[in-house]
Amino acid sequence: MRALSVVLPLAIAAAVLSLYNLSHLLPPEEWSSALFSPSEADIGQLVAHETFFPRVVLSLMAGAGLAVVGALLQHVLRNPLADAATLGITGGAYVAVVATTFWLPATTLLSTETAALAGGGGAALLVIALAWRRRLEPLSVILAGLVIGLYASTLASTMILFHGGVRTVFIWGAGSLNIQGWSRVASITPWLAVAAVLLALLRRPLVLLSLNDEGVKSLGLPLPFVRVLILAIAIVIASEIVSVVGPISFVGLIAPALARLSDARTVGRQLLLSAMTGAALLWAVDQLVQSISTAREIPTGAAVALIGSPILLVLLPKMRLAAWTTEARSARSLERRQRFGIFFIAIVCLILVVSWLSLSLGIGLEGWHWSGGRELVDLSYWRAPRLVAAFCGGASIALSGTVMQRVTGNAMASPEILGVSTGAALGVIVMLLCGFGLDRVTQTGGAFLGAFLTMATLLLLSRRSSFSPDRMIYVGIALTTLFSGLVSVLMGTGDPRMAILFRWLSGSTWLAQPMDAVLAAGILVISMLVLPFMLRWLDILPLGAAAARQLGIDLGKSRFCLLLVIALLAGASTLIVGPMSFIGVMAPHAARMLGQVRTGAQLTASALIGGAVMIIADWLGRLVLFPDQMPAGLLAALIGGPYFLWLMQRRPT
Repeated sequence: MRALSVVLPLAIAAAVLSLYNLSHLLPPEEWSSALFSPSEADIGQLVAHETFFPRVVLSLMAGAGLAVVGALLQHVLRNPLADAATLGITGGAYVAVVATTFWLPATTLLSTETAALAGGGGAALLVIALAWRRRLEPLSVILAGLVIGLYASTLASTMILFHGGVRTVFIWGAGSLNIQGWSRVASITPWLAVAAVLLALLRRPLVLLSLNDEGVKSLGLPLPFVRVLILAIAIVIASEIVSVVGPISFVGLIAPALARLSDARTVGRQLLLSAMTGAALLWAVDQLVQSISTAREIPTGAAVALIGSPILLVLLPKMRLAAWTTEARSARSLERRQRFGIFFIAIVCLILVVSWLSLSLGIGLEGWHWSGGRELVDLSYWRAPRLVAAFCGGASIALSGTVMQRVTGNAMASPEILGVSTGAALGVIVMLLCGFGLDRVTQTGGAFLGAFLTMATLLLLSRRSSFSPDRMIYVGIALTTLFSGLVSVLMGTGDPRMAILFRWLSGSTWLAQPMDAVLAAGILVISMLVLPFMLRWLDILPLGAAAARQLGIDLGKSRFCLLLVIALLAGASTLIVGPMSFIGVMAPHAARMLGQVRTGAQLTASALIGGAVMIIADWLGRLVLFPDQMPAGLLAALIGGPYFLWLMQRRPT
């Protein structure tokens, strides 16, 4: 009864909501006829038969399938936060389906289901390969999956931007159960049936996987083969579900967690209870959205994310999370410390050269063209503001990432990974929908407020764990998904302003005006003038709270002041770079790899590297797809994502 204490209330609520919604379509005496033999002359029966009943069945099947996938991945990888979304499977399937929809219509040999399977499987294999060197330790798997999922979203955004259909794709990309007919239900039924049979046959190996590796091998079980087989089953199920309903997050996280908390001790009971919980949860959320007339356009996946993120934050303290030891600086890295003057001269020369090329070299209707003299002066009115804005945006996000890594003591922290950039973007969207306009002052205020509240929430929720890196990453995952769900809901409303915002969210500098450049430069200069007075805090805080107190640091005051700087820099940079560029994590590591390990040198080097990357991305964005232009933020993300994965792969265990 305790195990069913979660499932029964959800199922009862879902059933009541379903009956309520169905009663608005048909009187009760026609329900059975509408299900089995609808009258072609009755519109209400046809709608119920072709839309309502398939939607209910699909929600049950998709919820159960995603929950089983999450339970399998968590059991095999021994990671309580593994699921199809956090391992990048849904992201890979999503970008593959988007590419197939735009460039390879369904009439070709490559179907949507095949594309989803290839994309999801490829993403999962890449995650496992990146984390294999660390023996699939929990944080490595989650971090690799998160970055690959975000990178896949960037690729999908690039395709959406240049193909169109923003609203339709955003609704599907947020996870939609809006179907017509029973074809989608029929398409995934065989896959789920085969998976259920295979899992029943693999019951004993699943039980043995609860032991350690040595115990499993001593019992004669081929451990690598069994793990690969179970992972393959999970990947196939998740990819097929994504191809039908789109990416739906958090069902695979929450359902297994609730099953474990409900005293489901054995593997079989955990899988069964996870499937029941996932089915009831998705069914209830979908019917709840449908019962509210003003919320029917909200994608079900976005609604699950909005409801599931707070639940995950509540469950986090009850989960046993593996610790992650921060990488200690080796003697070799100290020996590589270079003179700052040499680096400074080299990077400044690079910035000057790229700036000159950006102002004078371009592509016109007649091909490549150099500008000089009066023509260069005239073009500078358009090119100089976006050049300055791009540099200041990149430098700001790099500074924000550097400060955040030192405040949290987490070498992988950045505004993009921990959700601060997404919170800033959400703040701008909320300000716009509240009628405050699109001027830069209002945007900057909204972005600052969103970034500040996100960072404050992150620190508040991580305080009990002494700001441990793994806990902050997990909280950041929840916040990123929550804000992404809100953005997807707003982008799917059909508001014409959302199409304009989509280009802005991609990190576009196309319409940068002189005032925009002045504002971005002013915020960067103010931050650079303030940070030297905080160098002692940034030197000591990475040592931990206890050491900081012993050295006389006021933790509350120092963290609050640095929080203001992070929010200001992240908010300002998001307006130009967009919420996903990876510069916030890439630039600090690049500065450290180049020998700039002292706080002041690393801050300056990170800012210069971030600014250089952004002006290069802005210049190339004008050229690579001429006459179209690729937003600098998207291009920086396409460059920074592989660098981040390479950086993660090369770090020693």
